[in-house]
Amino acid sequence: MENGMCPYAARTWITLLELGLPFDVIGVSPMAKEEWFLKINPKNKVPAIQNILDGTVLYESAICNEYLSDFARENDDAVPVEGEKMWKLMPIDASDRAALRLLNDHVDNDLFPAQFTFLMNKDSEKDTDMIETLERALKVLQDHLSIRGGPYLMGKEFSLADIHVLPFFLRLVVSLKHFKHYEIPKGQFSSLLKWFGLCSKRESVKAASKSEEQIIEVYQKFVDVEYEFGGLNKN
Repeated sequence: MENGMCPYAARTWITLLELGLPFDVIGVSPMAKEEWFLKINPKNKVPAIQNILDGTVLYESAICNEYLSDFARENDDAVPVEGEKMWKLMPIDASDRAALRLLNDHVDNDLFPAQFTFLMNKDSEKDTDMIETLERALKVLQDHLSIRGGPYLMGKEFSLADIHVLPFFLRLVVSLKHFKHYEIPKGQFSSLLKWFGLCSKRESVKAASKSEEQIIEVYQKFVDVEYEFGGLNKN
């Protein structure tokens, strides 16, 4: 983890804590390009995990998290209770598992690109259109909560869907309020903000979260250098 600030690494940190799996954390900076870490992850990105029992090495947060869920299932003598829809942070039903992955895809390819593009925009005349794009993406999460019945994105149980969103959602809320004077409308997104408040109380989320001051400090660097995060800033 890059000084614990990387939201991708935070996803896997939360997953490990929720599953109660034993683990050690080694902090790395991708800027250093350390040889030992490149052997684990040639892409030089965090998170990367290594199972010391069998040598399995993985990277990319969504892949790491599903692996950890599967690993926890395989190493638990218990079985899901009849009628239970969620086990070890993943749905039991194949259709629900696919729905979770599609929601994660929306987060990665629609919601957070919209957030970062708005954050980095220097042309105030474009802000209105960018807010509309952002709020359309937020509405997908709001609607999902309604369809699934809440209080979590996949229904009654906390899951990898919630974990996938949370570290970035925190940064969205903090960065856009500070740099763009934008706050998610409470009237329009009451269920989504209630979800965020509920998830933020979990001990795993608290452990992997950073203060507003720390988040602002990191995002200030992006804003100052007009950083093009993954090519998302098209302005």
